[in-house]
Amino acid sequence: MSAISDLDWGEVREHYDLRCAIHKQLLGVMKQGKRSEFVELLLGVSDSNGNYSAVEHGLGPYILSENPNAVNRVWDLASQFRSLKTAHEVPKLIRQAGLDYLQIGVGSEASCMLNPRVCWVANARTIWTHLLIKHADDFEKADIELRLYRDEDSTSEMNYAIWTELHSELATSMTRIAEEGERLARSAGVAAGSLTYLWADCIANALYSGYYE
Repeated sequence: MSAISDLDWGEVREHYDLRCAIHKQLLGVMKQGKRSEFVELLLGVSDSNGNYSAVEHGLGPYILSENPNAVNRVWDLASQFRSLKTAHEVPKLIRQAGLDYLQIGVGSEASCMLNPRVCWVANARTIWTHLLIKHADDFEKADIELRLYRDEDSTSEMNYAIWTELHSELATSMTRIAEEGERLARSAGVAAGSLTYLWADCIANALYSGYYE
């Protein structure tokens, strides 16, 4: 994938190290059983690096305030994410949790932050990167298709089915991104990240930010 060839791999690695630190912090707080502290970090409330999908749309505070027993319910969902052996269960678990404002974008990012060797992020940035691969680095086609998904009613059954399918498709594209990123980083004299899907997410973030920002 030629679109990622020009990324600054030192910056990608710095971002990856930052996210790894949050990942380790989450696991430490989880082990200590500090539920409120854990959930606030997982939703990006106490630290924006905990969940970019939630922070981008200001969803963390809504998840906590608009759902009864929110902290314990998010904790229970997170515990399920942590024990997963396959990420294909993530959309179903999010749906079963029934938390308002916690959809596949926020939920999949939480799953990746907790279980990054198994679970990948399915948000606007990774889906756009997936579409870029699908359309052979045609940025305009990737933009148009992403807008179609984002313009749908996020609470509708059809939209959820579409995002569930996209989440599944990302298994291949995020693995490919991670592998290609490892090769390119090595060529640039930079150590690649070992947590596969967290590394892939950082690459997608750099690619998306470089294009849109």
